[in-house]
Amino acid sequence: RKQLSLSSAQRRINISKMKKQNTQHVSEALNLWVETLKMKRKVGETRLINSWESVVGSYIASKTSVIYIKERKLFVKIDSSVVRNELMLAKMLLIKRLNESVGNELIDDIVLK
Repeated sequence: RKQLSLSSAQRRINISKMKKQNTQHVSEALNLWVETLKMKRKVGETRLINSWESVVGSYIASKTSVIYIKERKLFVKIDSSVVRNELMLAKMLLIKRLNESVGNELIDDIVLK
């Protein structure tokens, strides 16, 4: 059997080709990083909204008709004024528990309608 070997010059050429293929401009890398952060945030927001029922319970969740996040605020439409008032009293605790449910501080406020 004949063993093939690359000369050091051939290895340098192959390595330099690999380096060129894997390089990015700083602006491209930053844009990719920003897009990744946006996706992580959106995934976290979705997880937070999905955790609403486990945090507030099934009864309050059944009185919830609309829920979304905008600019670090959780907007929740509650169909019962009594439940809405109770949630207003526990607002800070809700914010804390919802953020804990996703392991990240995604919301700063809750707007109850």
